Amino acid sequence: MKNILLLISLLFLYNCAKPLQTSCSVKINKSLSKNDPAWFKKKENQEYNYIVKNKESSGDKDLAQTKNLLVSEIILANKTAPDFMSCKDQNNALYTIRNSDLDGVSKLQNGKIIKNLISGYKISNNETIEDDGKFTNYLRIIKLRK
Repeated sequence: MKNILLLISLLFLYNCAKPLQTSCSVKINKSLSKNDPAWFKKKENQEYNYIVKNKESSGDKDLAQTKNLLVSEIILANKTAPDFMSCKDQNNALYTIRNSDLDGVSKLQNGKIIKNLISGYKISNNETIEDDGKFTNYLRIIKLRK
């Protein structure tokens, strides 16, 4: 009986001492293709800056750009404040944005909390490439770490 109690206590202590999972597998579009700009393929050092690079595609140029900006802002907000959204909430938000039309995406753009978390970021690269009637917007946003 003593051994069982000791085993349960050790198991409990092990679970308490186990580090919390802090990484989230958010579906960022970083897969490389032949049309990607050189700046998009370049590795980034994020020691001093939060950097988000993402690409989104659509049959409509404005929709690709709007989706990409909103997705990138959500990713940046979660980098600057890791406890802002759960991993599941982030992926659900990105899924919703990626599967919305221009009106649906416009309704999602008015998040004041996200705007406050990411204030001060700048767009360093923004490029849209058309290939066979499909527009792919490439975006790189950067925010200084404080």
